[in-house]
Amino acid sequence: MSKTLTEYLEIIGLELHDNAYMDDSGTIRPITKDEQLSREIWKRALGYEERITNSDGSIAHRVFSPDPRAQQFIFERREGKAVEPRDDHSITLLDKISDIARLRINAAAEKSIDAADDDTTFGS
Repeated sequence: MSKTLTEYLEIIGLELHDNAYMDDSGTIRPITKDEQLSREIWKRALGYEERITNSDGSIAHRVFSPDPRAQQFIFERREGKAVEPRDDHSITLLDKISDIARLRINAAAEKSIDAADDDTTFGS
């Protein structure tokens, strides 16, 4: 019997992540991939700063602003709402599919009207 994608994601999510987690007391402990993913989502939602060591040895700081999409994702998950996949422009994929379907239906209707107008035998 074949497992579904969700079942595999649940199994893999419980596996240990390559990196460990260091808590505020300095204790290092292993974490699962699910926990690492959750921490990454929270980090992006709240914003963070990253230190980058340049090739000359100097250290640069890069600031990442809080990500509203990550905030919305966390809020909706915690409220028990279904989270819809979104494209880069924050239009839901279902809306995009609906728009494409609407455009195709309208194009077919226009072709049908044009064909009826071109029919010279109609009404003769």
